[in-house]
Amino acid sequence: MGVPRTAVIATVIALALSTTFAVCWAKGPSRSTRLSLTGLAPTRPVPPASHLALAGSQRRLIGQGARAFWLFTPSTPSTRSAPVVFFLHGWMAIDPYFYGGWIDHLVSNGSIVVYPVFQASKDDTPQSMRQNAIVALQDAVDTLNAASSSVRPDWSRLSIVGHSFGGGLSTLVAASSQAAGLPVPRLVLALAPGWRGGSLPGGDLARFPASTYLLLVEGTEDELAGSRQTSVIYSSTSSLAARNKQLLVLRTANNVPINHSSPLSPLEAYRNPALSPSEVRRQRFATFLFNRMLGQDSGKIDFVDYNGYWSLLDNANQALDRSQSPFLAISETFRNVSGDGTLINPRRGIVAP
Repeated sequence: MGVPRTAVIATVIALALSTTFAVCWAKGPSRSTRLSLTGLAPTRPVPPASHLALAGSQRRLIGQGARAFWLFTPSTPSTRSAPVVFFLHGWMAIDPYFYGGWIDHLVSNGSIVVYPVFQASKDDTPQSMRQNAIVALQDAVDTLNAASSSVRPDWSRLSIVGHSFGGGLSTLVAASSQAAGLPVPRLVLALAPGWRGGSLPGGDLARFPASTYLLLVEGTEDELAGSRQTSVIYSSTSSLAARNKQLLVLRTANNVPINHSSPLSPLEAYRNPALSPSEVRRQRFATFLFNRMLGQDSGKIDFVDYNGYWSLLDNANQALDRSQSPFLAISETFRNVSGDGTLINPRRGIVAP
């Protein structure tokens, strides 16, 4: 019997990722982390935050190794306090470039975004990544609370957004928030939530905060639908009343697929500035190979983003600001909405161009 095609694909992908995506962290007492790709040029320091002004935002990379985090803050805040988004990336999407469009949208509209690294290589276990994320977010909270900046974090308006592995992780971070001394999120938006190496530890979700709203979102053409953890998460959040959690399934009106890559919104301005041109080329090649092997695309910014995911989060938070249910945003954002949000009868909506 020959080697299964999936095993060959996995081996090739692992080899590609290990030689092009692996992250090497500089050592030393400085809290400003430096990155490089394994086997390439020596690491270079990330420029000071004052040199990293983006369109409406500034960024810093703080911490060491997989417990570092990117911090994006509004350059010209309109208020003295700002809502906060913890943004948890998919497996190996360590560089905020992959979600740069959404991050830019959030920060340009006045939010603080924390993007924990939590992964150093393909060999990291789900348990280690979970712990890394918790520690990074604890440090981010301390950093924001201690900062003497013109805008302060409004922790009562905290949301957690996660995609793929980060989607599964987002629910576990919320479940651990009180025990870990983190602010309790008012909303968790988990997109195509997954896990690595088996089923997500659903038993830990029994501690999911009863006051937090949970919105699980899937796409009708997700290539990895069979491995998503949506049913585990929905069933295991026993502390949540039915009115506080919903499952939403999206499609488009013009046959544009909503697949596993759809939440990605790559934006060059948000790529790690410490990478050399050759490192960027290798990163691009690894992304291409990874997606080609899995039959995915690399994501793009289109109407599924700004009329779909981005608007959904914006509208949900605006509803919460009005002391209303964030699930009102579903009907506000999408067309032909049906269903009641349960596993048996999920909400279904159409993203219009």
